[in-house]
Amino acid sequence: MTLGNFAAVYDFYGPGRRRDAFAHPLLRLVTAIWAPRIEITAEVAARLRELHDSGTGVVLAANHPSGHDALVLASAVWDARVRFLSGGTGLAKDSLFSGPTRPLFEYTGTIPVFRAKNYPDVPADTHVAAAERMIEVCSDRLGAGGVVLSFVEGTNSAPEDLRALRPESVKRGVGQIVHGALSAGRPVALLPVGISYQGRERSRVPPRRAMVRAGTPVLWGPGEPVPTVDEVREAARTGINSALDAAWREG
Repeated sequence: MTLGNFAAVYDFYGPGRRRDAFAHPLLRLVTAIWAPRIEITAEVAARLRELHDSGTGVVLAANHPSGHDALVLASAVWDARVRFLSGGTGLAKDSLFSGPTRPLFEYTGTIPVFRAKNYPDVPADTHVAAAERMIEVCSDRLGAGGVVLSFVEGTNSAPEDLRALRPESVKRGVGQIVHGALSAGRPVALLPVGISYQGRERSRVPPRRAMVRAGTPVLWGPGEPVPTVDEVREAARTGINSALDAAWREG
């Protein structure tokens, strides 16, 4: 798998390679090991169930403070209150789809992302085309009523973003994914999620005080003006920061 054959890669992963017989035991194991504290109100859980059952696509937009985040977020969506979200599509750098880690990502329904910094010698137009195809795959998932899990910073948080994300830290990807589905006439909900480790972000072992806090879903429905990419980014940032503020205050 290389950036040069991105079209074939997304044709392969686009329909989804998830195997529940593999993913479900893995999710149970991950939850037992990482065991984050999950804060979600009954009202938010009920609203998410309603949106999911109605065929509305849902984007989980989270911050990315640690190398543990993918496993912590996987534990959060395996929570019984929102387990219907656990079949969502995650995003991970393409290098993880080679060697022994490949099944962990492929069979859990994750799709690869080609990051420009990993391919400095590839022409810019190829990077743009690959990103557009990845955005299209995610927008199609939302349009079909699916779930997409996105770390809005695209990489681990800078120290300045641990308690509150700066505007420039939320990349355009989350906005483009939502905008693409809405432009096709499909409703989309965005669930902001704040992840906090209370100062243990760099721990090499599963931190014992990880907290995942779900914010209030934002819904864009048919007939409403389609938000710009930047408006979606700001909605994600505002919701994540509100969740982070509550998480840090509660400890």
